[in-house]
Amino acid sequence: MGKPSLILAALAADALPGLRFVQVQNLSREGDGLTTELLTTDDNRQILLKSPNTAAAATELGTEVRALRVLKNVSLPFSVSALLGQTSPKAIRQALAFEYVPGQPVDLTKVRLEDPIINSIGQALARIHSIPTSVVSDSGLPEYQPAQRVRERVAEFDRAMDTGRIHRDLLERWQNALLDVNLFRYQPVVVHGGLRSDLLLAEESIIVGVAEWSQLSIDDPATDLAFIYGEADPEIAAAITLAYEGSIRADKNLKQRANLYFELSLATYLLQVMALGDEAGTEEATLMLSQLHQDLESGSLPSLSPTEFASSAAEVITPISQAASFTAPVTIITDSIEVIDLAEVGPVSIEAKPEKLEEDLF
Repeated sequence: MGKPSLILAALAADALPGLRFVQVQNLSREGDGLTTELLTTDDNRQILLKSPNTAAAATELGTEVRALRVLKNVSLPFSVSALLGQTSPKAIRQALAFEYVPGQPVDLTKVRLEDPIINSIGQALARIHSIPTSVVSDSGLPEYQPAQRVRERVAEFDRAMDTGRIHRDLLERWQNALLDVNLFRYQPVVVHGGLRSDLLLAEESIIVGVAEWSQLSIDDPATDLAFIYGEADPEIAAAITLAYEGSIRADKNLKQRANLYFELSLATYLLQVMALGDEAGTEEATLMLSQLHQDLESGSLPSLSPTEFASSAAEVITPISQAASFTAPVTIITDSIEVIDLAEVGPVSIEAKPEKLEEDLF
């Protein structure tokens, strides 16, 4: 195959004919299955070119296109991207061109309590969760109910326990939380589904954009707050949550579930790298879980018990998928998702009107 720069130029010219690109910046992340480039035109326009390297990445990219189509009809206080064009079926490989949303990725490790961005982050999350659920459910994007999500996490807990790499005290902490139905009394809302701090784009301490919407769904609002408790100091996480709660009606156990989901994400990472046979990743995940156990021993981890309900702790650590509450089969609502065949989408001009673009894509 030819040189990467020449291939990129060919893809960009095919996806957006008539434009001349003068600068290229690689934004690809290892392991996400995408080649992502930031292109700058001769008139200073910036465009993201995404090319899937795997079938899974292609499906995810198609789902993001659908999500962006949904969000185009929603009023948000920040910017989201839009599809501008795509390579033709005859192109050497598949690529999609998206509008670039400018802004500086947020780094929660550098945020201080007096920073106004804390309030802006909380308000941005609240606004996402205020999107009418019908907008997402009517589009065929996923919708998850609390009992279903708990069963899925219970099944993953059992797999993580079987690795033998997680301390008994952590397993007991998670088991007690997962068995307490009072913790999961929440109203599903529209969620981003894959938030990290670097997907929040800021200018002058204001969130001006949010990126990567391929996991848009109806789910637990705590899903979108879990990253805060993993990336920020506890007082910063608490301040952002307080700002969030000041902008939306939130359930009383939101913080507990957000903390639980962050902790369980480390077990998820362990399972993923072990499945790949990644020894370095396995050691890294084991080390992170060991540090989490040390935090538990030192008393620095917050309680996961429901705020307004009493919960009963399990006496022994056994595969909790055997518990009567969680033996029903897990059904993930995906039948109504329309998978977009990106190869069927013809090239469109960057100047194409939104109405025409919708006709071409859908």
